[in-house]
Amino acid sequence: MHDISTEAILSQPPEIPQEGHGQSTRAPKNVASALIFLSACISIIMTGFGIIIPVFPQRLESLGLGAETLALMEGGFGLGMFLFSTPMGTLAGRFGRKPIILLALGGFILTNVILALVNIPFMFIVVRFVEGALAAGLMPASMAIVGDSLPIERQGRWIGIMTTAQAAGIALGPGIGGFIYQSWGFQSPFLLSAGLAFIAALLALLLLPETLSEEARKRARLGKKERKEGATRGNTTNALQLALLFAPLILMDLGSTFIYPFTLPQYPFFFEKVLHYSAAQYGLIVSVYGLSLAVCPLILGRLSDLLPKRVLIVVGSLLLPLLNVAMLFINQYPLLIAAAFVTGAGSALMLPALGALYLRETTEDNRSQVMGVRGSAISLAILTAPLAQAAASLVITPQITFAIGSILGFGMALFAALALRSNKHSANPNAQ
Repeated sequence: MHDISTEAILSQPPEIPQEGHGQSTRAPKNVASALIFLSACISIIMTGFGIIIPVFPQRLESLGLGAETLALMEGGFGLGMFLFSTPMGTLAGRFGRKPIILLALGGFILTNVILALVNIPFMFIVVRFVEGALAAGLMPASMAIVGDSLPIERQGRWIGIMTTAQAAGIALGPGIGGFIYQSWGFQSPFLLSAGLAFIAALLALLLLPETLSEEARKRARLGKKERKEGATRGNTTNALQLALLFAPLILMDLGSTFIYPFTLPQYPFFFEKVLHYSAAQYGLIVSVYGLSLAVCPLILGRLSDLLPKRVLIVVGSLLLPLLNVAMLFINQYPLLIAAAFVTGAGSALMLPALGALYLRETTEDNRSQVMGVRGSAISLAILTAPLAQAAASLVITPQITFAIGSILGFGMALFAALALRSNKHSANPNAQ
């Protein structure tokens, strides 16, 4: 086998682009309005995810079920996201971005209505798996629309806005869901979520433009036909090839996403038994972290359009493990609050820059497929991190858990500094 360096991998994106296969110039007439609406759709569907979080434990308990069923439900959702993010991204490159977004919204409507009506534990798990599978296409298609519609120098700020919309929806949902559940019963949060998604789907059907050109769709269908016939051409690239070509970026997503789902299960116990803080104080730490995740991308996302992306990713990776470092060495509550906020700010620096780097190295033909591969990697980290903690907690202390999280974060910063060298060639002719 040839020895291919990380720099060579990043500097030679998929062999799809030919003349005229670069970034789409068919941007909607009013790009800002379309992207604001798309961000609103993301916020609505993420609020819908959050709304039902407080309902599941009480509902399962009323049926005589416990935490194991809830874990299987959430595992089913994560498994669906992992298995179908890449296929959904591929479909968004074959049939268009808009149909996949409508499919995600429609699937969310259907599954929430079913969850409001069924009382069979096995069906809970199956429906959550289907929900994860159908929702898996939302972010790959949305990110592809950003890449299709905007020049490279304007993509970072919109990735930041979408990240804020996603985090804000997740943060607001549980509070809204708990209030609605207490006021109108267990079915109401599911039906409200379905109603919000229905409004978003209707507006998307009427207002959201299709940004994938008909030429790109024809090329995708032709490539599928060639693969079925056993033809081999340079302009067909499968998901495995894309994963290898984008391996450095995917590894950064895996590592950075893995850290907090792995360490967070230890936090409440460590807070109570070692630091002797109350549950309310711990809740404030989590809230500050969530607030930072929601607000900072909106403020800092534009930096990825102004500063070198490598610098932002490295700095963000250095800030990302600070809450774990603080748990090891700092007992003062105000400093823990500050560390939680700075940790969220690290994600706000890193994620828009990393997303813009993905988009810069893709073309209209492979953009959504690459973002689907990225979604699978992120889902894999979210799925495996709690399982790894469940297994490791039997033999390691909370302090070792936080140390692992800290080392992993700093290791990602070192990896980013070494891997993200300036690219001399790009699949996208507009790349910086």
